[in-house]
Amino acid sequence: MRSERLALMSPSPGTHRELLVYRFGKAGTGPKVYIQAGLHADEWPGLLVVQHLLPLISEAEIQGRIKGEVVVVPYANPIGMSQNVFGYVTGRFDLTGTGNFNRNFGDLYQDTYRQVDGRLGANAQDNKQLVIQALKNTVADLPSDNEAAALKKILLGLSVDADYVLDLHCDDRTSAHVYCVDVQHETAVALCQRLGFRYLFTEDLNGIVAFDGTHLQPWHWLQKDFPDAGLQMPPLAVTIEYRGQIDVEDSMAADDAGKLFGFLMDQGIIAGDAGAASKTEVWVSSLQAVDTVFAEAAGLVLYSLPLDTWVKRGDIFAEIVLLDSEPNQRIPIRARTDGYLMGLSHRRLVRPGDQIAKIAGQEPLSHRIPGNLLQL
Repeated sequence: MRSERLALMSPSPGTHRELLVYRFGKAGTGPKVYIQAGLHADEWPGLLVVQHLLPLISEAEIQGRIKGEVVVVPYANPIGMSQNVFGYVTGRFDLTGTGNFNRNFGDLYQDTYRQVDGRLGANAQDNKQLVIQALKNTVADLPSDNEAAALKKILLGLSVDADYVLDLHCDDRTSAHVYCVDVQHETAVALCQRLGFRYLFTEDLNGIVAFDGTHLQPWHWLQKDFPDAGLQMPPLAVTIEYRGQIDVEDSMAADDAGKLFGFLMDQGIIAGDAGAASKTEVWVSSLQAVDTVFAEAAGLVLYSLPLDTWVKRGDIFAEIVLLDSEPNQRIPIRARTDGYLMGLSHRRLVRPGDQIAKIAGQEPLSHRIPGNLLQL
């Protein structure tokens, strides 16, 4: 195990932040895996999963079982971690105004296209290496004129050539789930079964994408531009949602780490037999079939049904208690689709427009905007 500390741009006089990076195996000897946690710095379960995962990977390296390279960033966002406002870490959006830490990683496609146009030949492997080098060049040329941009550039520099990108997140108060792109659905189902996750959300690669999709989007468009070049998208880039914010427990994280390690064995990245995966039945929903429910009024939200309940359209699953009306007046919240109630909010005092639930269905919803990600 080799570690390094990468300095970030100093945001103000007398301050300094850095990324800690662990490297295992040897580059060029097999697939490259990139794993990070805490890109949304107010999401903590993945941070503990990584702490349990690192010793497993380290022992595998000592035993000579790593068939490639594994790069792990145990906390991907020291900027967000420092955004403590009156005791609450607000690490999802950059307080300096650059937006969501999990969006806007730069356009990697246009510059990469210019570098490979006219240079791709008949050999698919040579073409792949040409594209990878072009992507590295593109990332190296990205602007880094503020601390958040510099952080994103460093993260991409570590991961843009990875075959597997595993971005560990969590949600508010939800069941465990994974986000993937449509064309990687089969491998993502295998991941969910190994992890024991019930839900998989799929999307296309159009529009603005998160960190995982940033690694796939250039390949997606290059395949269309150069159909005879034999370009293949990297095997997997996903967001793994380890339940909710408060689900930070040693026993749970150790189990999650063991299962994630098992997936690396399943994929041949680490030699060994992880045994049979769980027989979990994975419920697959396109993002256009996942309804995000928002509060209709200000008040206290109360849930009448637990997580993972199957609801039908029109079913009441929550109420908002109005505090500035007649005593105990309530507004019922009804499901707008058939599906599993797999996400709730742990915030009970809500305002109009606050997200309060997610229902994973399978029928596309007319009010959903195509390509609009749920992982805010």
